[in-house]
Amino acid sequence: MMKKFGGHAMAAGMTLSQGDLDAFSGAFDRAVRDTLRAEDLEAAITTDGPLSPDELHLETATLLKRAGPWGQHFPEPLFDGNFRVVSQRIVGENHLKLVLQPEEGGAIIDGIAFNTGPEVPDYTKTGARVVYKPDANTFRGRTNLQLLVDYLEPLG
Repeated sequence: MMKKFGGHAMAAGMTLSQGDLDAFSGAFDRAVRDTLRAEDLEAAITTDGPLSPDELHLETATLLKRAGPWGQHFPEPLFDGNFRVVSQRIVGENHLKLVLQPEEGGAIIDGIAFNTGPEVPDYTKTGARVVYKPDANTFRGRTNLQLLVDYLEPLG
């Protein structure tokens, strides 16, 4: 049915006749149903585990940035941990700016979660499990540690 196809590991394309679209769709659906397992459809985030409060500093972010480049088969390290949320606010139209402290104590750290939307839970009441990448953020001539938040959820 496919007249032409190609692509690479992160993209693919094909050409087929419009008359073959229904047959192809049915065959594709059957192949997917025969191949996928229930766990393939569950959202999962794989991390490198937590960083201790002693590791949450600008030097760690700088070392990780220098260790790249990161790519498809060499993903950038992703960490997780439980944090007390000291404060939070929406910046721009839909980014969540956070002030965090590791649950076991340690320094206060800025965090940012992009594209959260304007409605988010009040994490200051619950704390948050945070999946993040340490980053060096320069603002007004000062460089500080900032956590780039990929995912967060209320604790408890």
